[in-house]
Amino acid sequence: MIKDKAKIIVVDDDYSFRKAVARILVANKYRVLEQSHSIRAINSIIKEKPDLILLDLCMPEADGIEIIQTMNRMKIEIPVLVISGNLNRVDVRLLKNRGARHILLKPIHMNELLTKVKETLESEISQDNYQST
Repeated sequence: MIKDKAKIIVVDDDYSFRKAVARILVANKYRVLEQSHSIRAINSIIKEKPDLILLDLCMPEADGIEIIQTMNRMKIEIPVLVISGNLNRVDVRLLKNRGARHILLKPIHMNELLTKVKETLESEISQDNYQST
């Protein structure tokens, strides 16, 4: 069972893509915060403590890999689902090693995105329940 009204931060500098993803998530009963810049995204992550982060890699200021590295340094353990139009094998391996749960390539089908969001949130709840027993 998914947390009631899970909070998701969508971090992407592409306004149209970010808004489309946010609309789909809201229509599916998620609470959504949006960020277009890396530095503001980190501040939002710290302040809002979301249940999931949807993260683009190519952004101004700092890229998605740097955001994940910052989260790791700060011991922020929030699942990350990377969505990018520009990935290579080295990036994929690095992202997986840094803790990215899923990596999706743009353009993405929204049904696939919703499936991965649901899987990730359900996996987190299962892990939380397992650790609390």
